[in-house]
This record gives sequence, C-alpha cells and structure tokens, in this order.
Amino acid sequence: FEARGWDAEVTELVQRIAPTAEGDRAVQRLALMVQQTLRRTIPEVQVTAFASGGLCRGTAFGVAVPEVDIVVSVSPNVLAARLQNRSGHRSMGSDPPGGGGWSSTADRRLDARKLQKSAIRTFTDALVSAGGFKFRRSAFRGQEPKVTLLAPPLPGLSSDAIPVDFGVNNTGPLHNAALLLESGRMEIRARDLILLVKRWAKDRGICHAAKGHLSPYCWTLLAIYFLQVRPGCDGGPLLPELAGFQLASSLAAGTKKPTDDHAAPTPAPQPPKSRGPLGGARTEDKTTVGALFKEFVRFYRRTFDWRKEAVSLRLGVRSPPGKLLPIHIMVFDDGVTTEAAPNIEDPFDPTRNLGEGVSEDGFRRLHAEFARAEAFVGAPDGGSLSQLLEPWAPPAAPSSGEAPLEANED
Repeated sequence: FEARGWDAEVTELVQRIAPTAEGDRAVQRLALMVQQTLRRTIPEVQVTAFASGGLCRGTAFGVAVPEVDIVVSVSPNVLAARLQNRSGHRSMGSDPPGGGGWSSTADRRLDARKLQKSAIRTFTDALVSAGGFKFRRSAFRGQEPKVTLLAPPLPGLSSDAIPVDFGVNNTGPLHNAALLLESGRMEIRARDLILLVKRWAKDRGICHAAKGHLSPYCWTLLAIYFLQVRPGCDGGPLLPELAGFQLASSLAAGTKKPTDDHAAPTPAPQPPKSRGPLGGARTEDKTTVGALFKEFVRFYRRTFDWRKEAVSLRLGVRSPPGKLLPIHIMVFDDGVTTEAAPNIEDPFDPTRNLGEGVSEDGFRRLHAEFARAEAFVGAPDGGSLSQLLEPWAPPAAPSSGEAPLEANED
C-alpha cells in the first residue's frame, strides 16, 4: 500500500476493489456477447451479468471465487423443448413417457434440477466452442448449480481473461447485487465493509463454497447482519432490518415457493441501478470502515453464539434460528462428534439455510481465521492490512494427493 496506517490502508484498498462504472459497462458488453452466442442454440435466452467488485484487480483465488456472475434466464418449458429437439430424444424436464404428469412434486423438482444442469452443460459447450471461453470447473452440488469459466479479455479494460460464474435461472447474483447496492445507498461504510470482508475471506481461502466454506454471498450477509445488530453503538444500528431495504424487501416479497416447476420464470433479472449517490452516515456515529472491520471480527469471534443464534437480515436482531429454518448437522471425521453448521437464513427464503454446505473443516478454518484476524487487529500498532490479507496457502498434501481447487463437482 502507498498509504500508511490501518485506516488509510483500508481506504486505499476499498477504492481499488470497489465496482466501477467502467467495469459495469464492461460486464454488460460481456453479457451481450454471451447472449448473442447462446441465441444460436436457444433463441429465447436472456443474459444478465453482475459485478460484485472491481474487475482489474487480481486477488488470491480469483479464479476460484470470481467477481462476475453471468445468468441465463429462460423458461424451463422452452429449455425442455429445445434440448429435446437438439438431442432427438426426451430431455430431462419434459413430461414422462405416456403422459399423465410426474408422480410427485419432488419428482418434478428433481427433474427440473437435472434440466438446469443439462442446460448449463449445453450452454458451456457453446461458449467454449464458439465464444472464446475456457472451462475451469463445475460446481453442481450447491443450492444453485453453476460452472466457472474464463471469459476472453475485454479490450480497453483488461488484457487478462476474466473469471466468471455461469448459471441458468439462478437468483443468488441478483439478490447479492441488490443488497450490496442498497446497503451503499443507505450507508457508504456498509458497502465498503462488505467489500473488505469479502476480500479478506477470499484472500484467506474461506469463501470457496465448493470446498465446504461459506460463499461470498454468505459473507455479505454476515457483514450486513453485524451492522444491524452491532453492539455498543450509541447511535443505533447502521442498517435496518430487511423491511427497510426497499429493493431487497420487494424482491423478497415476490419470492414464492414454486408449485409448478415447468412454469415460466420471472423476466430476466436486471442489475439493480442506483437511483442516486451512495449514502452518507445514517447516524452520528463516525466509526471508520477500518474500525468497523475490527468490530466485525470481534463480534463473530467473541460475541455471536454460532450454536444458538442465526444470522437473519429479515429480523435484524439477535435471535435463535426460526422454526422454518432447517438445522444442518456436521459430522466430524471421527464419525461420532457432531456440530451444528452456521445458521444463515436466506433473506429471500426463510426456509433456506445458506450455511448448510459448510463442512467440518470449513467451520474449523472459519474460526481459525477469525482468531488470526483478531490477533492482527488487536496489535498495539493498529495492525497491518498487508499481513492480514496475506494469501492463505494450504498445508502440504499427503502422498495420495488432495483434489485440486479446480476439481469438477458433477
């Protein structure tokens, strides 16, 4: 860093990694390029791109955890028909042989998920063969299946390939973008804290969901929740409960449990657009972003009860998991010891626990990194951001070898 001192270094870093208008225009060009390529396969597709950070700044695990999401929106009925025509036989997602419909809702949901994966594979083949993309890995075990691709460099923006996550009819990227934008509208320090937290989690290797860690979206939720319930703040919380997020709460109100998996999806999600400048402080509290990060670390290290509490932006207060939130139990390597995984309520679906994919090793690493961060931010000299963000290196693999970071998860 050119700056000196903790707060100055934090400010410099946030300015480097924040999304820019230039980057937003670039990802929309990328979305248009993808759409033109895929419409040769299925003309009805609509493509949207979301950038959750600056595109020109490389980071540790940049390919493993991309800053860009590309989402294809298309009716499942259209997908089933088009893929069936291409393959010459019944594709997953169409009615079963002999008609009469599927035997249960569970059958339809399973079939819809297979259709989604089939579409991702078909579109990936098209982008690799005709669009100049390179395949890196698939992650189909998560709540929203996707693949990671390397998009060709964009002239005028970057001479390097751009890592992107690619999915079909996924809603997570829109929700993440809405929360990030709206947090910044209400309180600029909220957006900056989210960016800093995600950068720290990425550099320290604890936000790669495919490896049993919390996803970048979960880290966004942890940062926002902390600002909702932040202890010891005389000026009140820096962010309200979800009802106070105009855009996000409207999206949550429009989220319904599907009763017909073959129904047409909502129109293609569009990146939320700012209706004004990023907001100033909502309270008289003038705590810096650097100081907020230190509080964030101490809150989840010392105050938050991971066993008994849930992260709920919907409520915006400290509380146990709601009755509708499923509890995920992790089983340790010994086959006997168990522990409840983090309870992180999806703000757009209170019945969905976003912490269910965390593994025992991922949970252990999470606590280890909070302990390490607490030691750095509590240093007498104020802490070194460069040392805090030193990229994590995995321990030496055993002779049998560990699955590489880019391993497929079909």
